[in-house]
Formats: sequence, C-alpha cells, structure tokens
Amino acid sequence: MFFASLLFMCGILACFYGYSELFSILITVLMIILLYIRLFDIRRIIIFMLIFYAGFFLTFCKIKNYDDLLYRVPLETILEGRIVSIPEKIDNSKIRFFMQVEEIANESVNAKTFVTVSNIENSIDKYNIGDKISISGKLRKPFTSTNPSQFDYSSYLRNFNAFTTLYAEGKDAVLISEKKTCKWKFLQSLNNTRHKILSVHAKYLQSPNLEILGGIVFGDDAVSPPDYVKSSFVNSGLLHILAASGMNVAFIFSFWFVILQFLRVPYKPRVISGMLVVILYTFMTGLGPSVIRAALMLLFVMAGKLIDRDTHSVSLLSLVAVLMLIYNPAYINDVSFQLSFLVTLGLLTTAHILVQKLENVPSWVKVPIIIPIVAQLWVAPIQMFYFNTFSLYSVFANIATVSLLSVISFCGFVSSVLAIIPYVGDFICLVFDFVLNYLLTALVYISNFFAGLKYSLVQTTHPNILQMSFYYLMLGVVTVFIKYDKYKKVLCTVICVSLILLCSTIKPVSKDLEVIAFDVGNADSFLVKTPANKYFMIDTGKASYGSGNSQAKIIMLKYLKDRGIKNLEGVIVTHFDNDHAGGASDIISNTKTKTLYLNSNDVETQTGYKIFETIKLNNQNYKIIENNSEIYDENNLKIKVYKANIDGKNASNESSIITLLSYKNFDIIFMGDAGVESFNFVKKDIPRNIEILKVGHHGGPKVVDSGMLEYLGCEVSLISTGVNYFGHPNKGTLDILRNTEILRTDLNHSIKITSNGDEYKIYSYEPQSKNYELKSQKLSK
Repeated sequence: MFFASLLFMCGILACFYGYSELFSILITVLMIILLYIRLFDIRRIIIFMLIFYAGFFLTFCKIKNYDDLLYRVPLETILEGRIVSIPEKIDNSKIRFFMQVEEIANESVNAKTFVTVSNIENSIDKYNIGDKISISGKLRKPFTSTNPSQFDYSSYLRNFNAFTTLYAEGKDAVLISEKKTCKWKFLQSLNNTRHKILSVHAKYLQSPNLEILGGIVFGDDAVSPPDYVKSSFVNSGLLHILAASGMNVAFIFSFWFVILQFLRVPYKPRVISGMLVVILYTFMTGLGPSVIRAALMLLFVMAGKLIDRDTHSVSLLSLVAVLMLIYNPAYINDVSFQLSFLVTLGLLTTAHILVQKLENVPSWVKVPIIIPIVAQLWVAPIQMFYFNTFSLYSVFANIATVSLLSVISFCGFVSSVLAIIPYVGDFICLVFDFVLNYLLTALVYISNFFAGLKYSLVQTTHPNILQMSFYYLMLGVVTVFIKYDKYKKVLCTVICVSLILLCSTIKPVSKDLEVIAFDVGNADSFLVKTPANKYFMIDTGKASYGSGNSQAKIIMLKYLKDRGIKNLEGVIVTHFDNDHAGGASDIISNTKTKTLYLNSNDVETQTGYKIFETIKLNNQNYKIIENNSEIYDENNLKIKVYKANIDGKNASNESSIITLLSYKNFDIIFMGDAGVESFNFVKKDIPRNIEILKVGHHGGPKVVDSGMLEYLGCEVSLISTGVNYFGHPNKGTLDILRNTEILRTDLNHSIKITSNGDEYKIYSYEPQSKNYELKSQKLSK
C-alpha cells in the first residue's frame, strides 16, 4: 500500500510540474527492474503502472489552469457570491477569505477568488463562512514567480482552485440577507460555537495567551496568533504547537470516550458518538490537512474496532494520503500536508522501532525524548526547502515543553467543551484559565528563551529534490537496519549518504562577472557578483505596504538565502525614493553588509529616516559617496560612482548615484533615476564604449537622448519597470533606444548578464521552467 501510494503521488507530481515523460520513463524502468529481480509478479506491476497513470489523469481532470474570472483581469467591478472559508483576521481592520463568485456585473459565473477587505470599522466579526456578499473592488491576477527563488502566489492560489484576487474596502463589502441551506447553517453554527468558546476564554486570558490557547485547541487555520508570537515559536522550533494535529484529535476523542465511559454508555455508542465529535471538531478547525489526516486515521481505526479488525499503521497512513489526494490532488503542494504525513511516517516507523529497542527504559523517559528527535529528523529537509532555516534547539525546546503541552492541551480541551454549557461555562473557564494562564506564560517563556539563544535559527541553503530523496532514503534504510540490529550498517549508511549530500552541495565557482536585474515592478534592484565572489547590491526595491513584506524580503533575501549568501561587500542606495531604497533596512538587517553607500545625509523621506534608524540600530558602516570616486577594485574589475550636484524640481532623481561597473573590456552603467541632465554633469569622467546602459527612472522621459547614446555607444539598454501609472517606459525614450537591444523586466522578467570580460551573455528568467534561458551573446568592445 505504501509503495502504491508513492506511485500515485508520482503521477500527481508528473502532471503538476510537467514532467510526464520523464516520470513515465523512470517508473517504467523501475517496474522492469522490479519484475526482473522478481520482487513483484507481472500482475502487480501492471496494477502499479495503472496507479501511477491514475494519479496523473486524475490531476489532469481535476486541476484547472483558468476560470471564468481570469480572462477579465485587471478590472474594477462588483462581485456577488458566498464566503466559503473561515474569514482570517489580519489585524483589527482587515480580513481575508475565499469567495465563490456567482455573479460579476450582473453576469452569472462560477469561479473562486481570494478576497482581502481592508479598513473595516467596528464590524470585523460580522463576516462568517456561508454568508452571501456583494463586493465592489479591484480584481487582479496574483503575481507569478518572475525571479529565481520567488514565492509563486499564483501557483499557491491554484491549489485552492482560485486564479484571481480581489481587494476591497470595508464600506464596499455588503452582506446580503437570504435563507441559508442546511450546509451553511451547520458550518456557521460550528464557527459561532468556536467564537463563543474563545469569547468566554477572552474574559480571563489576555493576548498572547488567548491566541496561543486558541491555536493549540483549534489550530492556526481557525485562530491566528500575533506575528511576534509566531516569530518566537518559529525560532525556537515550536511553531507546530499552534497548528491543530493528531494530538488534538486524539485528545478530543479520548475526553469524549472517558466521559461516556463514566456515564456507563455501551462501547459501540461511545465509539460512534466519538467519531461524530471528531468530525465536528475537524470542521471547526477549518479543515487543515493535518487535522483531516489525523481525523481520517482515527475514524478508520475506530471503524475497524467496531467490526473487530486491526489496521496496519503505515498502510492506513498511505490509504488516507491517497484518499485526500483523490479528493484534492493539490494537497500534495501543501506544506502542512507534507509535514503531517512525513512526521507521522517517522513516528510510526523510526520512533516506534527505537521505543521497542529501548524496552528497559521507562516510557515516561524515552517517549518524550525520542518523539521530538525523530520528528525533527523527518521534517528538517522540508523546513530547509521552504524556509531556508533549521531550528538548532528545536529538539531541546520540544523536550522541555512536551509535558507542559499535554497539560495545556487537556485543560484547554476540557474547558472549551464545558464553556458552551449555559450558566456554568463561565465559572469553569474562570477556574481552568487561572491555571492555564500560568502554564501558557511558562510556554511563552520557554519559547522566548530558546528563540533568544545565539544561532537559534540557522539559515541554510535550498536543498534540491535529489538531495532530499537521498536523505529520506537514508532514514528509511537506517530504520530498517536498526530494526534488525545492523548497527555497523547504520553507521556506514549515515557516513556514505552524508558524504554524498556534502559533495552534492559543492558547486564549481564561476569566475565570470554576473549581474542580476530582479523583476521588482516599477522599481530597481540589482545584484552584482564579482569574479572573486564578492557581492554588491544596487538599490533594494520597494518597502512593504501595510502589513505585507518588502520586495527585499520576498525576492532578494530569498534569493540570497537559497544560495547561502550571507555577506555583501557593499549596498549602493542610489537615492531615498521608496522604489529604490524601500528594502535597504531589510537588506542590511538580514545580511552582513561591509559598507552601505548613500548619496546624501539629507533625509526628506520616510524611507530615508528608516534607513538611518537601521544604521544606528545595527551599527552599520556607511559612506556618503563623492563624485568620480572608486569604491571597489579587484583584478581587472573596478566599481566607480558618480553624483551630479543638481538643484531644482528633479533634484532627488538627478542626484542619484550613477554606478559604473568595469571588468576587462566589458562595462555596464547604472543610472539610478538620473537622466540626461546628470549625465552631462559627469560626462567628462565617464569612458566611452560602454556595452550596457541601465536606463534611468524606469525609462521615463528625459533620461536619455541621442547625444548620450552616441557618447556611450551602448549595444544594450536595460529598463527596470512594471505596472505603473506614470507611463513608464516613455514612448519617446523607447524610440531613442530603438537601435539598441532593449531589455525590460516587465517583459523579460528577471534578467541575468554574465561576462568573462571579452564577451557577455544575456539570460531572461522563464517562470515555466524556473530557469534563466540564454537570450543573446555578444562580444565586448
């Protein structure tokens, strides 16, 4: 069953990521080998092949690539439909939810969109799952991954069959009264019950203890803890505590079962009613994959008990995975689905065998130690793959909290169940919350303690699929060897696989100059790698908007983390406009930046104030550049900076730092937001025959003229731009540049330029293949 489930998953992955031919060939070769060594007979081989193709064709039929809304974007319109997920509070004035759209501008449609409603005043709790709603807002296509390592929001929403987003104001989101069906009445009653339980606890618990208890009892799909709490629990490796899981389901069933046993209810009614309670709890938590997995496993086990049949744990886990994927193949891309099944597989195999081998050690000693260690071993690659982090003290933090968490969970479940009883519910919560308050405070203290230790969260590179496969193969082989007491083979396996994984991380160091233009919309950000593997960043994109993240965090820093780049030789902030300097604070706070180069001490923008606050906070070394000064020199490579002293209306843009990067016969000049006026001011110090011009001010007007182009002799012009209301790039500017090869980040996505000094190559990033593909190749002058 386990092998069959793996083949089914391979079929799903082959369809999702477009590797159908590769997977088909590999699976066919594997089946031939298994048949040749007579591990399986021909009948089973045929069944396995059919299972693989069943996964592929199921995904092909169930997962769509578009809906009725996608072809209409961008559009400001009125949508009418129904809220089909538990509304998630972002703060006290913003919520998000999925909406099943039934009508757009009086036209019937059938599609789903992800809605964000902002500026909700005094009525944030009025929205509920199942409500019919009319919303006027901006319908947009979610951003795709146009940079390496960037999160693909479009693919993420596709997992929920949503292909658009809608942004609206609270005043434009109006609930429509109607007579609801039994389905929506049922789901609303469950959600209202959860709200009622939390409101009773809110009388006696304050933030963050209230949200932590809510997360433990109902999971973070239904209750979202504050960001600073999440950050602490991430750093300490305790974030899983805030997600409803198998332990929650087991507690709910056990508590109900014991109560009915005390009331002398017969065995079968106890089991059946307990199964119904688990189903209700699963809906109440928001139907997270980990809860669904645990609930299905428990329901199958209990159903077996009713008919006097036992279940094989790994086979049951595999069956549940297949059933969930049949219902929604997109679950395979859900990180909580992956973590839940991997941890459970590790506990059912590795942990179970270790517990058996240590039969002379008391259970109360070995179980709290073995479970956190095994869980960490099985989730580490996934944590590194998605988050580029490893919680160094996670095992110790989990061992320190395992007993405490058991008490909190038990008291939380008991008090939450009894809180719904009229008249006595308040008093019961008062008593339980008095104790829980101290326990939750202790839990937060432990989390903060381990999160505050040096190197609590280690940044890691991005492991590839082959490395992860080797790692999990090693865990499986080691588990088998331990089971049969082959401890020497365990040691040999660990050493061999560790060496393979270590060797796979060693990559040949490129001796070429590399320049990456990140696609950051109508903004600028460039990363330069010198032949000596020193890194410079020129501009840092836009700052965060509202409660979101800056472009530096979601694009540039993610790229640096994936490649293990922690040190920057320099960061050049051309000027303090938000679209150039917005991410500077995040860059210097999350990397070791040797020198920060600025164009001025005169701060007139909020972005500039934030940069200088960060400089002071991090004791960051910085310099105000001087015109025609050299800031870096290595063999055959120089970086020079220029600045024009311009007054008047365009002083901010025209006083941008102009950066000249020269390597042997290759030159590229970055104009920041400077234009013709600035160029003429510094022209006497700039050499001729420059290969690439990074056009100033996103290709706006008056940034280049024929005289400037003739002087520089550029073959290629690069424009960093995106959706904007300023008309960038300007048509007149494009006309002037028509005799050069024009590169645009809004059309070519992220652009990479490499040079050995004698020739240079230009690559553009392709979102489908998630790789840079060669666009052109030229000789340096």
